[in-house]
Amino acid sequence: MNKTSLDAVLDRLMTVFSVDNDSELARKLHVNRQTLGSWRSRQSIPYSLCVSVSDTVGISLDWLLAGEGPMLRNAPETNPTPALIDPREEAMLELFRSLGEAGKREIQSAAEEKKRLMDIEQRLKDLTEALADTKRPA
Repeated sequence: MNKTSLDAVLDRLMTVFSVDNDSELARKLHVNRQTLGSWRSRQSIPYSLCVSVSDTVGISLDWLLAGEGPMLRNAPETNPTPALIDPREEAMLELFRSLGEAGKREIQSAAEEKKRLMDIEQRLKDLTEALADTKRPA
């Protein structure tokens, strides 16, 4: 599994469990934080864990591993109904659609940059926690 796809799988797991960082995700998966860090280092996540999460939570394994298809198993692949869309997301989508192609590219670029910075901040926090763990007396 390459880095991009591993990060994407972990991001989707964070979405499934509604968590914001690796420490919270590790707790939800019932693994040590260091185990999750090891997965990141090896660029690998146990397939059996993904299957277990898929079965337990009812999400599609295709969606979890490849980001393909609907998130929920047996869900039709359709657009979400307006009642399921957050009103802020709907307003943002309307604004985005009203922009020209150049404006859309700028917004996408800014969002990608924001996501990249958030990922870097999270990684820094995780590294700081790992470093603090190594400095604690046994």
